[in-house]
Amino acid sequence: MANLYKVVNADSTPNKEGQIIEYIQAYVEIRSYKTRQHLFITQLGNKEMMIGYSYLYKHNPTINWQKSQWEFTRCLNICAYKAYKT
Repeated sequence: MANLYKVVNADSTPNKEGQIIEYIQAYVEIRSYKTRQHLFITQLGNKEMMIGYSYLYKHNPTINWQKSQWEFTRCLNICAYKAYKT
């Protein structure tokens, strides 16, 4: 990876693993939503995945917090265009 990323946890504490030095490029499919993403690898404790604000801002999903559900109803068409599965 050309750039290292400093990791700060959701509670603003530094991540115990330090900087992110690895990522994978992955095909992501959630129901009808499909995209290709760079997923950064780090230790998240008992969490499997954390989604950042910039991702949520870009894709602008509809989120029902009471039902713990989200849908990509407002995402740009460019996301589907860029997605491919290998």
